[in-house]
Amino acid sequence: MARKSAAVRREEILAATVEEIEATGLRALRVSDVAARLGLSASLVIYHFETKEALVAEAFDFAGRQDIDRARELAAGTASAGTDAPHDGGGDATTGAASARGSVSALQRLRDVVGWYLPSGSSRSWKIWIDAWSAGLFDAGLRATFAALDREWKSILVHLMDEAIAAGECTAPEGGTASGATRVLAFLDGLAIQVMVNSETVDTEALSTWVDDFLTRELG
Repeated sequence: MARKSAAVRREEILAATVEEIEATGLRALRVSDVAARLGLSASLVIYHFETKEALVAEAFDFAGRQDIDRARELAAGTASAGTDAPHDGGGDATTGAASARGSVSALQRLRDVVGWYLPSGSSRSWKIWIDAWSAGLFDAGLRATFAALDREWKSILVHLMDEAIAAGECTAPEGGTASGATRVLAFLDGLAIQVMVNSETVDTEALSTWVDDFLTRELG
Protein backbone atom coordinates (compact mmCIF):
# COMPACT_ATOMS: atom_id res chain seq x y z
CA MET A 1 0.00 0.00 0.00
CA ALA A 2 1.37 3.44 -0.95
CA ARG A 3 2.24 5.75 1.90
CA LYS A 4 -0.08 8.71 2.36
CA SER A 5 1.32 12.13 1.68
CA ALA A 6 2.07 14.38 4.64
CA ALA A 7 -0.75 16.73 3.61
CA VAL A 8 -3.31 13.92 3.54
CA ARG A 9 -2.12 12.52 6.85
CA ARG A 10 -2.26 15.96 8.48
CA GLU A 11 -5.82 16.48 7.28
CA GLU A 12 -6.85 13.09 8.66
CA ILE A 13 -5.31 13.95 12.02
CA LEU A 14 -7.04 17.33 12.10
CA ALA A 15 -10.42 15.77 11.31
CA ALA A 16 -9.89 13.14 14.02
CA THR A 17 -8.93 15.85 16.51
CA VAL A 18 -12.13 17.76 15.82
CA GLU A 19 -14.14 14.55 16.27
CA GLU A 20 -12.40 13.82 19.56
CA ILE A 21 -13.02 17.33 20.87
CA GLU A 22 -16.67 17.06 19.90
CA ALA A 23 -16.97 13.69 21.63
CA THR A 24 -15.09 14.31 24.89
CA GLY A 25 -14.39 18.04 25.14
CA LEU A 26 -11.21 20.04 24.82
CA ARG A 27 -10.25 19.69 28.46
CA ALA A 28 -10.13 15.90 28.20
CA LEU A 29 -8.36 15.83 24.83
CA ARG A 30 -5.30 13.59 24.66
CA VAL A 31 -3.01 13.16 21.69
CA SER A 32 -3.08 9.42 22.27
CA ASP A 33 -6.87 9.37 21.84
CA VAL A 34 -6.62 11.27 18.56
CA ALA A 35 -3.97 8.81 17.39
CA ALA A 36 -6.12 5.84 18.42
CA ARG A 37 -8.97 7.05 16.20
CA LEU A 38 -6.66 6.58 13.22
CA GLY A 39 -4.70 3.59 14.41
CA LEU A 40 -1.54 5.70 14.67
CA SER A 41 1.04 6.28 17.37
CA ALA A 42 0.91 9.47 19.41
CA SER A 43 4.50 10.17 18.37
CA LEU A 44 3.43 10.31 14.71
CA VAL A 45 0.78 12.90 15.55
CA ILE A 46 3.37 15.00 17.36
CA TYR A 47 5.76 14.54 14.44
CA HIS A 48 3.26 16.33 12.21
CA PHE A 49 2.22 19.06 14.67
CA GLU A 50 5.07 19.28 17.21
CA THR A 51 2.84 20.16 20.19
CA LYS A 52 -0.69 19.47 21.39
CA GLU A 53 -1.36 23.23 21.44
CA ALA A 54 -0.41 23.55 17.76
CA LEU A 55 -2.59 20.55 16.92
CA VAL A 56 -5.60 22.08 18.67
CA ALA A 57 -5.19 25.48 17.02
CA GLU A 58 -4.89 23.96 13.56
CA ALA A 59 -7.84 21.64 14.22
CA PHE A 60 -10.12 24.56 15.02
CA ASP A 61 -8.89 26.42 11.96
CA PHE A 62 -9.57 23.28 9.88
CA ALA A 63 -13.11 22.95 11.25
CA GLY A 64 -13.87 26.64 10.86
CA ARG A 65 -12.67 26.78 7.28
CA GLN A 66 -14.85 23.86 6.31
CA ASP A 67 -17.89 25.85 7.42
CA ILE A 68 -16.58 29.02 5.77
CA ASP A 69 -16.03 27.18 2.48
CA ARG A 70 -19.62 26.01 2.63
CA ALA A 71 -20.80 29.54 3.44
CA ARG A 72 -18.91 30.89 0.43
CA GLU A 73 -20.70 28.39 -1.81
CA LEU A 74 -24.04 29.54 -0.43
CA ALA A 75 -23.03 33.18 -0.80
CA ALA A 76 -22.16 32.56 -4.44
CA GLY A 77 -25.46 30.78 -5.07
CA THR A 78 -23.68 27.62 -6.21
CA ALA A 79 -25.07 25.30 -3.52
CA SER A 80 -28.39 24.52 -1.93
CA ALA A 81 -28.96 25.74 1.60
CA GLY A 82 -30.55 22.37 2.29
CA THR A 83 -27.57 20.25 1.22
CA ASP A 84 -25.55 18.61 3.99
CA ALA A 85 -27.20 20.73 6.63
CA PRO A 86 -30.17 19.81 8.85
CA HIS A 87 -32.10 23.10 8.89
CA ASP A 88 -35.01 24.00 11.14
CA GLY A 89 -37.54 23.59 8.35
CA GLY A 90 -39.41 26.85 8.83
CA GLY A 91 -38.81 30.52 8.06
CA ASP A 92 -36.83 32.30 5.43
CA ALA A 93 -33.57 32.31 7.38
CA THR A 94 -32.92 28.65 6.69
CA THR A 95 -34.31 28.05 3.23
CA GLY A 96 -32.84 28.29 -0.23
CA ALA A 97 -32.45 26.38 -3.48
CA ALA A 98 -29.47 25.38 -5.56
CA SER A 99 -29.21 27.62 -8.50
CA ALA A 100 -26.97 29.99 -10.35
CA ARG A 101 -26.11 33.18 -8.54
CA GLY A 102 -28.10 35.33 -10.91
CA SER A 103 -31.40 33.65 -10.06
CA VAL A 104 -31.08 33.88 -6.26
CA SER A 105 -31.26 37.34 -4.75
CA ALA A 106 -28.37 38.58 -2.62
CA LEU A 107 -30.76 38.95 0.31
CA GLN A 108 -31.85 35.32 0.01
CA ARG A 109 -28.23 34.20 -0.21
CA LEU A 110 -27.53 36.20 2.93
CA ARG A 111 -30.37 34.37 4.67
CA ASP A 112 -29.00 31.05 3.43
CA VAL A 113 -25.57 31.82 4.90
CA VAL A 114 -27.09 32.90 8.19
CA GLY A 115 -29.16 29.72 8.25
CA TRP A 116 -25.98 27.70 7.79
CA TYR A 117 -24.39 29.55 10.74
CA LEU A 118 -27.33 28.77 13.04
CA PRO A 119 -26.89 26.03 15.68
CA SER A 120 -29.35 23.87 13.73
CA GLY A 121 -27.77 24.59 10.36
CA SER A 122 -24.01 24.26 10.72
CA SER A 123 -22.27 21.05 9.82
CA ARG A 124 -20.09 21.38 12.90
CA SER A 125 -21.42 20.98 16.43
CA TRP A 126 -21.53 24.25 18.34
CA LYS A 127 -20.19 22.36 21.36
CA ILE A 128 -16.67 22.57 20.02
CA TRP A 129 -16.86 26.32 19.43
CA ILE A 130 -18.15 27.14 22.89
CA ASP A 131 -15.44 24.90 24.30
CA ALA A 132 -12.89 26.66 22.10
CA TRP A 133 -13.96 30.18 23.05
CA SER A 134 -13.47 29.32 26.70
CA ALA A 135 -9.99 27.97 26.03
CA GLY A 136 -9.17 30.99 23.89
CA LEU A 137 -9.49 33.25 26.92
CA PHE A 138 -6.16 31.83 28.08
CA ASP A 139 -4.50 31.01 24.75
CA ALA A 140 -3.33 33.77 22.44
CA GLY A 141 -2.86 31.35 19.55
CA LEU A 142 -6.46 30.18 19.72
CA ARG A 143 -7.71 33.76 19.98
CA ALA A 144 -5.79 34.62 16.81
CA THR A 145 -7.35 31.63 15.03
CA PHE A 146 -10.88 32.64 16.06
CA ALA A 147 -10.27 36.29 15.15
CA ALA A 148 -9.19 35.27 11.64
CA LEU A 149 -12.26 33.06 11.19
CA ASP A 150 -14.52 35.83 12.49
CA ARG A 151 -13.08 38.29 9.98
CA GLU A 152 -13.86 35.87 7.15
CA TRP A 153 -17.46 35.38 8.31
CA LYS A 154 -17.93 39.15 8.54
CA SER A 155 -16.44 39.60 5.08
CA ILE A 156 -18.98 37.18 3.60
CA LEU A 157 -21.90 38.94 5.30
CA VAL A 158 -20.68 42.42 4.40
CA HIS A 159 -20.28 41.47 0.74
CA LEU A 160 -23.81 40.06 0.59
CA MET A 161 -25.29 43.07 2.41
CA ASP A 162 -23.52 45.46 0.02
CA GLU A 163 -24.81 43.48 -2.95
CA ALA A 164 -28.37 43.39 -1.62
CA ILE A 165 -28.33 47.14 -0.90
CA ALA A 166 -26.99 47.93 -4.37
CA ALA A 167 -29.76 45.81 -5.90
CA GLY A 168 -32.42 47.65 -3.91
CA GLU A 169 -33.38 44.51 -1.98
CA CYS A 170 -32.89 46.09 1.45
CA THR A 171 -31.70 49.21 3.21
CA ALA A 172 -28.29 49.78 4.80
CA PRO A 173 -28.01 48.77 8.47
CA GLU A 174 -27.32 51.43 11.06
CA GLY A 175 -23.62 52.29 11.13
CA GLY A 176 -22.92 50.52 7.83
CA THR A 177 -22.63 46.93 6.70
CA ALA A 178 -19.54 46.16 8.80
CA SER A 179 -21.42 47.12 11.96
CA GLY A 180 -24.48 45.23 10.77
CA ALA A 181 -22.45 42.06 10.13
CA THR A 182 -20.93 42.31 13.61
CA ARG A 183 -24.36 42.59 15.20
CA VAL A 184 -25.72 39.65 13.19
CA LEU A 185 -22.84 37.39 14.25
CA ALA A 186 -23.13 38.53 17.86
CA PHE A 187 -26.85 37.72 17.81
CA LEU A 188 -26.24 34.27 16.30
CA ASP A 189 -23.41 33.46 18.72
CA GLY A 190 -25.63 34.41 21.64
CA LEU A 191 -28.42 32.20 20.35
CA ALA A 192 -25.98 29.32 19.97
CA ILE A 193 -24.86 29.61 23.58
CA GLN A 194 -28.47 29.63 24.78
CA VAL A 195 -29.32 26.59 22.66
CA MET A 196 -26.31 24.62 23.88
CA VAL A 197 -26.30 25.47 27.61
CA ASN A 198 -29.89 26.51 28.32
CA SER A 199 -31.86 24.52 25.77
CA GLU A 200 -34.89 23.95 28.01
CA THR A 201 -35.75 27.66 27.81
CA VAL A 202 -35.13 28.06 24.07
CA ASP A 203 -37.71 27.05 21.51
CA THR A 204 -35.46 25.69 18.77
CA GLU A 205 -38.43 25.53 16.40
CA ALA A 206 -38.69 29.32 16.67
CA LEU A 207 -35.01 30.04 16.00
CA SER A 208 -35.39 30.70 12.29
CA THR A 209 -38.28 33.11 12.97
CA TRP A 210 -36.23 35.02 15.55
CA VAL A 211 -33.32 35.28 13.14
CA ASP A 212 -35.52 36.33 10.25
CA ASP A 213 -37.10 39.04 12.40
CA PHE A 214 -33.65 40.24 13.47
CA LEU A 215 -32.44 40.46 9.87
CA THR A 216 -35.59 42.35 8.91
CA ARG A 217 -34.97 44.90 11.67
CA GLU A 218 -31.36 45.27 10.57
CA LEU A 219 -31.95 45.56 6.85
CA GLY A 220 -35.54 46.69 6.47
